[in-house]
Amino acid sequence: MFLGNKKINNNTKKQFYMDIIEKITAKKELIVSELYEWAETFNPENIIYNEYTIDEEEEEEMFESYNYVFSLAEKLKKNQCSYKDYDDIIFHIDQINYNTKKIKI
Repeated sequence: MFLGNKKINNNTKKQFYMDIIEKITAKKELIVSELYEWAETFNPENIIYNEYTIDEEEEEEMFESYNYVFSLAEKLKKNQCSYKDYDDIIFHIDQINYNTKKIKI
C-alpha cells in the first residue's frame, strides 16, 4: 500500500483512499491520457527503430510493463480500479512527473 510501513487503522486507510480517489477522479482525463502515453514508453514495438538491440527477455519484460500500465489506464477510464490499482497509479504519476511535473494531485 502507498502508505508504506505505517501502522494505520482501517478508518485512516479508508479516508486515505477516498482522498486519493477524489483527487485522481478530478483529473481523470489527464491521468488516463498520460498513462496511455507512459505505457507507450514500454512498448518495444515503438523503440525498434532505436539503435539499441532488445533481447527476447527484455522485450517480454517491456511488454509486461506496457500491458500493465495500459490496463491501469483502461481500468481508470472505466472506473474499475481497486485500491492496489490506485496505489500503482500514484506510483506511475510519480514516475511520469520525474523530470517534468505533468500531473499535480
